[in-house]
Amino acid sequence: MTKVLILTNKIPYPSKDGSSIAMARTLECILQLPDVEVTYGAINTLKHRKHVDDFPKDLKRQIELKTFEEDTSPNPRTGLINLLLTNKPYNATRFLVHSMQEWLYGFEDNYFDVVIIEGAFMGYYMPIAKVKGKKVVLRTHNLEHIIWERTALNVGDPLRRAYLKIQSNRLRNFEERITQLADSIWSISPVDAFWFKALNSNTHHVPVAVTPAEPLSEVVSFKCFHLGALDWKPNLIGLEWFIAKVWPKVLSARPNVEFHIAGNNTPGHIKSDPSKNIFVHGRVPSAAAFASSHGISVIPLLSGSGIRIKLLENGRMGIPVISTRIGAEGVYDEHNPLIPLSDFPADFAKKLIELLDDTDKALKLGQDVRTDILERFGFERAVDMIKDAWPV
Repeated sequence: MTKVLILTNKIPYPSKDGSSIAMARTLECILQLPDVEVTYGAINTLKHRKHVDDFPKDLKRQIELKTFEEDTSPNPRTGLINLLLTNKPYNATRFLVHSMQEWLYGFEDNYFDVVIIEGAFMGYYMPIAKVKGKKVVLRTHNLEHIIWERTALNVGDPLRRAYLKIQSNRLRNFEERITQLADSIWSISPVDAFWFKALNSNTHHVPVAVTPAEPLSEVVSFKCFHLGALDWKPNLIGLEWFIAKVWPKVLSARPNVEFHIAGNNTPGHIKSDPSKNIFVHGRVPSAAAFASSHGISVIPLLSGSGIRIKLLENGRMGIPVISTRIGAEGVYDEHNPLIPLSDFPADFAKKLIELLDDTDKALKLGQDVRTDILERFGFERAVDMIKDAWPV
């Protein structure tokens, strides 16, 4: 029996955001391996507080689940202390909590055959994981320092830009250290994997597993949408860019087109504006139902790293999509341009209008994306890639 410990900074169920979906699929893939005994430790943060009862009962029966109710929210006081008195990345230090540390200390040394650390923000558990586990895998969702670095480039406030650059440098140094400490790296993104492999030769691309969904039968005319959490700065910056730079060009050419926005924690300045055919829905009961009934998916990301899970989720349903290059990074690029890609407002608007004008073309695009996503990111393929990457 192989004893596996998985450490996460959130409970992955219900899986409604990208990182939760990624964590959930990792657990589900691990449970497909023969003779595994999984212990799952998750910080149940105040920001993403979930009920343990929402954990699927069939999965819960297969694992030993331990949760830690903690408030890891950033605040000005702890942020200032971190900035002035340490050289550590703030977003990683927030998740080093006493309750999880004490729980881990209770296990015998080398008790686990494999410890999987989900994401760089859990990286401060690496030293104790190296003691309690025979092998440690760092499951990387993003290159966190790249997110902060790219975000800084799109922030106007010079003080905020300077702070983001400081944190980006700290994160880069931190990610370099934990990458070298890990026995193996499982990178969600094949693009990010090149960076990790330069520091740790035992780096593998292990994609997020995607399961088939009922394919879209028709594309709703003259509608497009953005779906994503707006308390994640890269999403917000990209949406603001689209509304300010791209949407006026689309609306000028096609006055009857609608743009719909959905996602958690929509800030106050993102409001419905019927005069501009912009409609804000906030948090929606079903992301899938919203996406399938609002036309073309728009991913206007200007910063970020890793892979857009929403691109995979929409892809498995056959929803047509248009994106910036960063928004499609790790899935599509100029060498595999299955979807329209553009970083320039006028060109982005032109390509979006072409899809809005021709729903048959949009539906065909969605069908092609679905076929491609299920082939490259299918569940069985992901399980096989985990088997190939398994540390020995």
